[in-house]
Amino acid sequence: WRKDKPILEQQLALLDREARELTEVVETSAQEQGAVEQKRLELLSEQTRLEQEQAALERSLVLAGNRLHSLHQQLPPPLFDAWQASLPRLDDALLTASEKLQVVLELLTDLDDFQQKITLHETVMTLADGQEYLVKQVYLGLSHGWYVTADEQFAAAGMSTADGWQWTALSDGAPVTQIIGIVERRINPVLVSIPLQLSQQPAGGN
Repeated sequence: WRKDKPILEQQLALLDREARELTEVVETSAQEQGAVEQKRLELLSEQTRLEQEQAALERSLVLAGNRLHSLHQQLPPPLFDAWQASLPRLDDALLTASEKLQVVLELLTDLDDFQQKITLHETVMTLADGQEYLVKQVYLGLSHGWYVTADEQFAAAGMSTADGWQWTALSDGAPVTQIIGIVERRINPVLVSIPLQLSQQPAGGN
């Protein structure tokens, strides 16, 4: 016994140390498993949040697309034409939500730019006598505009309405010619009297 006792004590010490080490391994493993589970829950929560945001974005894009399609008909002709290429992309099922959002932002930027300035535009129009004329147009934001032919034979005032852009003939094109000359800086600025109807709600609501 005296001979075997030191060996047995040594074996017991080794077993005790091994047991402690095994306990530490189990505890560490449990902690790591807990950390992994916590990370998994965090990722799951983040995924749920992103999915909710994605769904909200897609709903917003549908509403924005509907509103922009409705607004399109009320825009001044130059902006109406400019939107023709981009607006249908909002209905393209192959586009991602991010790509559609980019289209919406581009259209709204164009809308805001047109609203904030006086726009000159030159185009060919078929007028009351059935003939085509080169006309100069001037637009005051999104809601009002005028055009006149070079000889001032035809002139009209235009405005945005719920039924679309409407032109109303003017008996005198001289004021429109004068406004265009001022905007083009060909003549000195002066006060110009011209018909302007404010009873209709401008395009874009506000």
